[in-house]
Amino acid sequence: MARKMAVMLIEDDQDLREATCETLEAAAFSVHTFGNAKAALENLDSISPDVILSDMRLPGMSGLDFLDVIRQQAPDIPFVLITGHGDVSSALRAMRAGAHDFLEKPCQPELVIDILRRAVAMRRLSQENEALRNRLATTIAPEDRLLGKAPVMVELRRRVAALGGLQVDLLIAGETGTGKELVARVLHAISARRNGPFVAVNCGALNQAEIDRELFGDTSVPGRLVRAEGGTLYLDELEAMPEALQVRLLRVVDAREISPLGMPPRQLDLRILGSVKGDPTQLVAQGKLRADLFHRFNAGALRLPPLRERPGDAEMLLEHFVAEATERHDLPVPNISTALLRQAAWYAWPGNVREVRTVAERLVIGLDVSLDEGLQERAVVSEGFDAAMEGFESRLLQAALLQAGGRKNDAASLLGIPRKRLYLRMRHHGLE
Repeated sequence: MARKMAVMLIEDDQDLREATCETLEAAAFSVHTFGNAKAALENLDSISPDVILSDMRLPGMSGLDFLDVIRQQAPDIPFVLITGHGDVSSALRAMRAGAHDFLEKPCQPELVIDILRRAVAMRRLSQENEALRNRLATTIAPEDRLLGKAPVMVELRRRVAALGGLQVDLLIAGETGTGKELVARVLHAISARRNGPFVAVNCGALNQAEIDRELFGDTSVPGRLVRAEGGTLYLDELEAMPEALQVRLLRVVDAREISPLGMPPRQLDLRILGSVKGDPTQLVAQGKLRADLFHRFNAGALRLPPLRERPGDAEMLLEHFVAEATERHDLPVPNISTALLRQAAWYAWPGNVREVRTVAERLVIGLDVSLDEGLQERAVVSEGFDAAMEGFESRLLQAALLQAGGRKNDAASLLGIPRKRLYLRMRHHGLE
């Protein structure tokens, strides 16, 4: 029998506390009730709740103060706050401090139950992902998580292995979906800071005020620069950061010092990794990335190749992600037709590795997959003639080999060339 989801309920109104408890128990929750935050904290370790549901206004320690303590002691437990009418501003402050969600009184029972179930589901998914990452960390060399047999990927793994142990800030450049955060995590995993935290900030998903608060914090909540102490801070989409914040970040990167509002300066011990979408030199020319910040990060820049520049990798990645999704969903392995593999070899993959993962997921759960519509994207001129012809020849060889089932004599016949010439061109493209 599955374990009931454990809820820690903190509410000082006894009648409301008992009514909420009855509602949650009827929905198959295991409920532990408290009239104040102090008593709840004393029992936190023994209960190990899946989710905390707390009123905002409590005797002694308020709900907001309680949230701050929970974020320090048990940051992975989702925290849902119940607010009274007119407390919305405080609730928004709680969301910024890490609350999962908030409810405004009077709360609809169905909404309370739905939010708690979603919070628990998100926590369990996060725990499963963390367990998977830990399992991979113990069974696979970090640099080997960068999958691919194309020469550009072999070179990328070599560079990552060489730069991982160096205490330098790095810039990672690549199109959407090429695996910039994965490379950042690998660099962290093979560094001397691997036992410290890996803290990520997506600058493209936040406005200027949010980036400022997330990075530098405020009087009540430490920023991520402080939370990454002893580990690695990863700043995704640096080009989306407003120029004023790029200047402030540059000072921190140079001085390794932060001055929280109203507090003395604090020295920082961390490594900073940044990433940008596209060519950083073009971003500098366009005024999206400050030249001084680019050069400060450019001690060892890493360029991640798009999938269209990685001959043979799309098919290999598709099969890998299908196997991975099959295990995760506990479903039978689907048939990957030769026609689909040929399409994968020719398709432009605008979403890169992330798109391959999505296609694999659709295959495993039984949804239709066709890459025919995207094949026309190859007609877009995005590279020089010689490079385009090299890529065309590589894909043509791969398609012939796939159609021939790997039999080189048959592939040479399909192409109408001598077998020796096929061998020579395969060697040229690293397809042996």
